[in-house]
Amino acid sequence: MKSDRKIILSLFLIFSLLLLGTSFFAGPVTQLLPGLWKILTSPQVLTSDACALGGLNGALLNAGLLGLMAWALFALTGSRLNGASVGAYFLTVGFAFFGKNCLNVLPIIFGSWIYSIIKKESFGQYVNLSLFACSLSPVVSEALFPRYHHYPLAAGILIALLLGSLIGILFPPLAAHTAGMHKGYNLFNAGLSAGFLAFALFAVYKTFFLRPLGLEGDYSLNCILSQGFPLFFPLFLSLSFFGALLAGFFLNGRSVSGYGKLIRKTGLACDFLAEDGAARVLINFGLLGLLSLGLALLVKVPLTGPTAGALLCIVCWAANGSHPANVLPIMAGYALASIFSAWSLSDQAIFVGLCFATGLSPLSGRWGLHWGVIAGALHACLVSYTAVIHGGFNLYNGGFTAGLLALLLVPLLESFQKSKLKAQP
Repeated sequence: MKSDRKIILSLFLIFSLLLLGTSFFAGPVTQLLPGLWKILTSPQVLTSDACALGGLNGALLNAGLLGLMAWALFALTGSRLNGASVGAYFLTVGFAFFGKNCLNVLPIIFGSWIYSIIKKESFGQYVNLSLFACSLSPVVSEALFPRYHHYPLAAGILIALLLGSLIGILFPPLAAHTAGMHKGYNLFNAGLSAGFLAFALFAVYKTFFLRPLGLEGDYSLNCILSQGFPLFFPLFLSLSFFGALLAGFFLNGRSVSGYGKLIRKTGLACDFLAEDGAARVLINFGLLGLLSLGLALLVKVPLTGPTAGALLCIVCWAANGSHPANVLPIMAGYALASIFSAWSLSDQAIFVGLCFATGLSPLSGRWGLHWGVIAGALHACLVSYTAVIHGGFNLYNGGFTAGLLALLLVPLLESFQKSKLKAQP
């Protein structure tokens, strides 16, 4: 386990440094810090493409710095790494391209630290949850840099600190409760928890701020997108995924021995890092990433910040439940739905939704491939309509949708598929 910890921490550090190093060559160096500043000081509700706000190099710098921050939290607090830790890190880095930045996550992490003090426990036990709670970081940015009303910056800093701390304190007990609601069938449990909390915060925001000012009708989701980077992101991501696959191959004794056992697992309540080791997790990470990137290139979706970030959010569960066998049926469900709908998989919003639908991979693995197809198709129908519920305050909207769908499907499956459930080992 100590060697596995070193391998995963090395993965976090290398990937963070790779993002940082690349940022110096992805655009004019003179625009690097101004680009980062623009990202830090802009509203971040869905969907705010960091590449459009601060340029490709500014977005990479932000992602690299956030990655280093996450790595430091794991390394310096003595946090026990597990499969969910890999998810927490890559969700943080992935959403650095559309919503999270080095400023708006700080009050939430501070709130999680306060919660650990309240519980009289080590903060290392809450690092995963502190990073997951940062799905609500747009709330902090909205308080600091409001779009519809103005107040002194000092007031904004105080409001942002209070709101962020409150989120960090409330999130852990909410996440523990929602995990039981869907029984582990939604890997993006943080999306469901954050969705409920964001709904309440957005309702309060509208009631006490937007409505009295007559601005409720003016509020809208962000739609800030870049034109995409069809050369850079395929090259960067393919090298990253292939590098992870190659590292896993060599660490596994120059073989893929044991990976067949991993890929036969349902994904439900699975911690591949603990059960199969870091080497096979890296193999799974690489294969899952190359598969997902291949699909993105096949359907010709624009490779913007949100698209690239969402691809990292697919592989974030490579250590905790997702693998090609239980993810492919969900992708097939999206493809099937696209045949009968007005949109296609090349639409950025739909493809990002597909990436988060893969959080339902345990449902596909446990109940059968056909249910994975059905879940994917239903997610495609729902995901475009759920963001308005929380006003874009919850970055993990696709995970929120997956959670709602799991709440609907799991009790039905358990009720009408009992004989099948009992027959399985």
